[in-house]
Amino acid sequence: MPLDPASASIIQAGTDIQTAINSAKAGDTIIVGPGEISRFQVDRPLTIVGQGNPIVNAALQKPAIKVLSDDVTITGFRIIGVGKDTTAKFNYYMQNPTAASGTSFDEPNSAIVIMGNGFSIKNCSIFGAQLAISAENVRDLTIQNTTIDSCDTGALVLQSAQIKITACRIVSCRKYGLDIEKSIDVILDNNSIVNNTNIGILLRETDENVIQDNILSTNTFGLSLWNSSYNQVRRNQADHNYYGILVTASSNYNNLTDNLAKDNIRSEIVRGFGIGISLQENSSYNVLIRNTATGNFNGLEISKGCKFNAVYDNNASENKHGIRLNENRNNLVFANNFYRNDINAYENTSLNIWNTTLGNYYNDYQGKDANNDGIGDQPYSLPGPESHSFDYRPLTRSFRQGVLNCTQIRDEVKKYAVFGPADYEYPTISKQNGVVVISRKTPSSPPKWKDSQSFDASAPPFQKENSF
Repeated sequence: MPLDPASASIIQAGTDIQTAINSAKAGDTIIVGPGEISRFQVDRPLTIVGQGNPIVNAALQKPAIKVLSDDVTITGFRIIGVGKDTTAKFNYYMQNPTAASGTSFDEPNSAIVIMGNGFSIKNCSIFGAQLAISAENVRDLTIQNTTIDSCDTGALVLQSAQIKITACRIVSCRKYGLDIEKSIDVILDNNSIVNNTNIGILLRETDENVIQDNILSTNTFGLSLWNSSYNQVRRNQADHNYYGILVTASSNYNNLTDNLAKDNIRSEIVRGFGIGISLQENSSYNVLIRNTATGNFNGLEISKGCKFNAVYDNNASENKHGIRLNENRNNLVFANNFYRNDINAYENTSLNIWNTTLGNYYNDYQGKDANNDGIGDQPYSLPGPESHSFDYRPLTRSFRQGVLNCTQIRDEVKKYAVFGPADYEYPTISKQNGVVVISRKTPSSPPKWKDSQSFDASAPPFQKENSF
């Protein structure tokens, strides 16, 4: 039943905000002044506004804020969390058997627990929690203009829908900045995800999402899609990560467009190694369009069992490898610009397609163009220890007129990607103790490049040429 705004009241609360909540009617607004206030639970639709950044402290196994109702908005609070402390948690439960009843010992210390739909948190800050925000089985969640700092995990969203996280700053988390799993219809827009020790943004088994205009910097993995489909990843900047954007075991219409992956080199992990944009482990039927990769070890890469992906109208420059494909086939790579890389394009144990009616531009192409139509007369051989591929229509001028849309590009894949399966794609059948065992190759991620030498990221690694 819709709330009647005319019947709503504004309540001025003191430090005991719970008393004000208990006396409020659905739709009321509670105003909270500066200073420290007690933890509270919200069990009815309310707007709770902090003025002067009032402070709420969580306690061991007791969140600072617990939301039990639908249609709650909280804004303007500073929330101090409790970090992971296994010994203290065990002692707490031993001393509080009632609290321990029916409760798992592995539940994190959360700063905010959300159990209602239609929840919004805006203009807040959360510091030092094992888990800053916990939301499970919720619909219509908004996190806006909120800072999450020095937590183990910034936000954990499970089995939820209609999630919007925008204009937030998530920094120095030890595990994940955002961990979103088994959810749908998530929008991550204009966030700054910086200096998180493991993964900045993890989307696991999460479909139909938009990840756009985010800064992903100085994480181990900037953005990781794991077994996720129908995602739009666009206009993000990934820099100084180990992997800028990583797509693993994710197929079916993930579109990566207009992203910038630059200087993804983390020598403290593996000297000189870092990947701009990577598709791995059977990620298939995806599209990479108009991305820019520069200053990485591998600018673009497709690795291990990936097929029927399209790589179109991307620019890769000043990387160790502009693009590298390893152990996959039937990917279509065309109308890209590869220039001033140590190795512009590289293929190993793969069989892919490097041209349609036109191929790619390689600044080290040595062939001629007798009729000056912009397409070389001799094919470009793709280097690699087990490469048998050629770009039969290499461009002699840079490609600058991309007009194909995603549907057209996928049609090109269907038309040109016609190689049969590789031997390793067939299952292995054996008989063990009278039982027939069917096995397939086990994924292993991330890949190890045995034949690629790392380079000194502190020194100028590339021979500079005139501006492209």
